[in-house]
Parts: sequence; structure tokens; C-alpha cells
Amino acid sequence: MHRTGMRDCPDMALIPRRHAAEATTTAGKVRGTLDEGGSIAVYRGIPYAAPPVGDLRWKPPAALESWRGTRSCKKFGPFAYQRAAGFEQFFDNLVTGLGLSIVRRKALATALKVMPSKQSEDCLTLNVRAPAKAERLPVMVWIHGGDHTDGSGAEPHYQGNALPERGCVLVTINYRLGLFGFLAHPDLAAESPDRVSGNYGLLDQIAALEWVRDNIAAFGGDPANVTIFGESAGGEAVLNLLSSPRARGLFHRAIAQSPSDSGRWLQLRRPALDFRPAEEAGADFADLAVGPADGQLKRLREMPPEELTALYQGHPEFGRYFYPVVDDLILPETPMSAFTDQQQASVPLLIGYNSDEGSLLATFMHPAGAEFEAPPEGTTVSPAEARAAFERSYPSPQHVDRLMAAYPGLASLDPKALEAHTGDHMFGVHVDHATREHAAAGHPVYRYHFRAVPPSKKQTIGAFHAAEIWYVFGTKFPLVPVADDAHLLTREMGDRWFAFAATGVPDAPGREPWPAYDPGDPRHVVFDRPNSTVQACPAQPGLDLMRERIVWLTDTLRSGNATDDGVAGVGANMS
Repeated sequence: MHRTGMRDCPDMALIPRRHAAEATTTAGKVRGTLDEGGSIAVYRGIPYAAPPVGDLRWKPPAALESWRGTRSCKKFGPFAYQRAAGFEQFFDNLVTGLGLSIVRRKALATALKVMPSKQSEDCLTLNVRAPAKAERLPVMVWIHGGDHTDGSGAEPHYQGNALPERGCVLVTINYRLGLFGFLAHPDLAAESPDRVSGNYGLLDQIAALEWVRDNIAAFGGDPANVTIFGESAGGEAVLNLLSSPRARGLFHRAIAQSPSDSGRWLQLRRPALDFRPAEEAGADFADLAVGPADGQLKRLREMPPEELTALYQGHPEFGRYFYPVVDDLILPETPMSAFTDQQQASVPLLIGYNSDEGSLLATFMHPAGAEFEAPPEGTTVSPAEARAAFERSYPSPQHVDRLMAAYPGLASLDPKALEAHTGDHMFGVHVDHATREHAAAGHPVYRYHFRAVPPSKKQTIGAFHAAEIWYVFGTKFPLVPVADDAHLLTREMGDRWFAFAATGVPDAPGREPWPAYDPGDPRHVVFDRPNSTVQACPAQPGLDLMRERIVWLTDTLRSGNATDDGVAGVGANMS
């Protein structure tokens, strides 16, 4: 981001220098604090783009206006507006499944529901943690999870010093989410020089990486050694950035933890599976919000964000359309298709997922996956309806038969079978496909499988979705007991992640060498307690079928050769 003007900074209160850290960015000076006895400099809420408000709502991030003086960066910036749909059930499943006592369960449930977070459209900020005397250290840029609809880089479990203490500069970012980050609309495309709409949140992520390129040296980081990493929607964001030509050269390594499938097949101007074209759905939402008359964008931009958010939350039928979208330009194709075509960035990749990803998610997903609308609350999908959905998204009924055989019980929608399938469909197949295709392109890939479970013998959720985050960051889940040997796994994962960021190889002194993925001898690291080991990747017929499905869906959408009961969608995205 480049300077476009000067203004006085509103946060000019002087801070005693013995407790402060200072840096000079392209927009002006910033002042943070010193943590851990003065060894770690912490900057919170640094803006990296202009506030996307008013006429800048639903536009690419604009250049940041410069300020005079020194800006205080002691407090986190606001969260982006949150959708907060589905997460109550997710956290209910989490609290119940951890095997806690009744007292701890109630306390944790209360803490999760009342955790305060200011929300604002003025959310394009990032946070930096760095050794106080850092100089040209590797940089790690974290992209938070939350389904592209919720979350923030300021969440407590990302705010540890374990990685910076190893010798890196850690950056956590916010970006626009949900409705404000991904609304597509024909009028937005008409006003865009690129003639596309949506993907504003993805462009925010790219703008944050541009800020890192231009500014991180002032914080002791090396702009020529940047690793992007993220989990769930953040892991998918990593794959999106690997697939987006606009992000080329802004990072040099990538870590995708449990990359999700949020809106994976959503297209800008054509349908696919149960997805309508994103611009068509966006136009219908605009009709609902302000009526169908001309001048919708002006009226939409004048609506209070709280009113728009309430409308978004109250009409879940639209929520599934406000995700990253294949637009033939910013995101030319789905990440899975980009890896198939070997159009992804040629950087080292560390990637993996957890053994029980579906344990928190299967109860509120469509059995055939997020490409299909979940049933209304209080209703269920029958086995026959699920079978029909599977047959729409697989090449043949025989493929579906093989899928049912790979997940015994799936045909009757057995809960455990649904959990296993959900985890592989939402996360495992992305890891498997990206690993194989990246290795086939000649790029180094390091694959892992996380299997550490909560210490309680009463736990029922296993190595659940997001369970690895606390080990990577060296932080703790409040009120949740920690296993006696958890520190060993925390130390190993932190060492491995840092080593990869520093060198491109996740090996550290005293650790078993982690071999790059070899299709002829596929191995991965299994992270578990008390010991992690390198193991052969097991045969997984379900993932093999899902990879066949990805290739078939890609080819079908490209050709337009869809049948009445197969994949919907004919024609090109771009007019």
C-alpha cells in the first residue's frame, strides 16, 4: 500500500518508551508494547488498507491514508462483521464432547458465548509479534479459520509468543467476511475495471501480504522469506492464494492445516450442483434488502452494517453464496482444479488434517457435503435423498456404491459413518489431492496427520477439527485440562512449523527427519502423544473416489456436458 495523503493520527497519547516498541511503516510510525520482559515487541491493530466503508463497501481494498506523528497500536482492531450461524452448534458439540465435568462444561459454554468482540466494517488491520531485536527473520502470516464468515486474527489462541521466541516475525490478519467480504452482484462487476465481483475478502488477504512485503523489514522480518499458514477456512485461503495469480511472489512457503471446502464449487456466473451463480444470488439478496429498482448499490452502501448483518443472519438461504468464488480472474479456478492443472504457485507446501475432523461438524451438514443445502432445523435428510445427492455429484451410481462400501454405514446415514465421510469430504480429500498434484509438479510437499485426543477418558470427539491449533501456537484452551505430556507435542509441532518457515524443510535438531512426499513411497508424520512418528500413508479408497469426483466435476463444468440429473452449469463464467 502506498501513501495517498496525510492526516493526524487520532491515537497520539504518549507511551513511556521503556515499555514501547516503535517501527516506521509506509503510512507512518506505529508504537506497540514490549512483552515477556522486554524480549517480544507486540503491535496490535495496525491498519493495512483504507477502511472499506461508505463508497468503499464491496470494492477492492484501497490504499491506506498516511498519518502524522506516531500511531498507538496497543489494542486489537475490531472483528469483521460475523455471521455467527452454525457456530453455536459447533461449540455445543465441542463442549459436550471434551469429556469435562459438569462444572467445567457450564463454565466453558458460558465463556464461549459471552466472549466480547467489537465488530466493524473498519476491520482491515493486522497484528505483529517479533523479537525486540529482530533483523531479517523469517515471517509467518496467519490466516484465521471460521468458514470465511466468522473469526479474527486477534483471537486469544493465536496470541502466543512460542513461535516468535523461536526466531520469527508472526503476523495475524483480519479480512472482510461473509456478506461484506464476498457479495457478488452484476452492478458491482459493471463498476469494476476487472468486470468481476465478489472475492473482496481474498483481495484483502492479498493486500495484507503486500503490506508485509512493503513494511515487515521495519519489524525485523525478511520480506523475501514469508510463509502463509492457516487452518480450516484459513487453510482453504492458503490454497486460494496458491491458486491466485494476483498473489504470486508475495509468499515463499505455505502451510495448509485442514483446508476446508467452503463454497468450493461456487461460480460467478453459472450454476454448479446446488449452487446458483453467485451474482444471481447476490442480486436476489439485493432485491430483498432494498427492492429491485435501479440504484441498488447506492442504497445498499447507505444501509447500516448492523441492518445488513441482521438480514444476512435471518436469511440463511443466501449465506452459502458469500464465499470465495471462481471468477476466472482473481480466482481463475477452484484450488483443486488449479492443482490438477499445475497452475498453483511453485513453493514448498506443508499440509495435513486431523483424524476426527467430522466429529464436531457432521450433525449439521448435508450428508453429501456442503455443496448441498443442509435441511432446515428440525428436519433430516433421508437415506434415499442422500443417495440422490451423491449420484448428482459422482460420475456414476457405481462410484456411489464404491463410496458406500468405503464408508460402511453411510448408506443408512449411520452417525459414525457420517463423521468419517464428512471429515474426508471437507478436509481429507483436499490434503490428499493437493499433496499428490503438488508433488507431481516437482514441488516439495510435507504431509501430516494429527491424532492427539483430549486427555479425558470421557471425551467423544477424538482429534477434532482445529485441535492442532493450540499445539502449533503454544497456547491453551481456557478451562480445558491439558495432558501431562502435551508439552512434548507442542514443542515438536512448534519446532517443525518454525523450521519449515525458516528453511522450507520441517526438520529440527533432535527430530526424526520428515521426508518430502514421494508418490512411489508415500509417507507422512503422524502427530500424537506421547510420540510422533513418520509412517507410511495408508490406502484410503474413499479419498481415491473423492479425487476422481474432483477431476470429473472439473471436466464436466468446463465442457458444459451436464446431464439433467448430473452437474448443473453450462457455458463460461465470463461474458
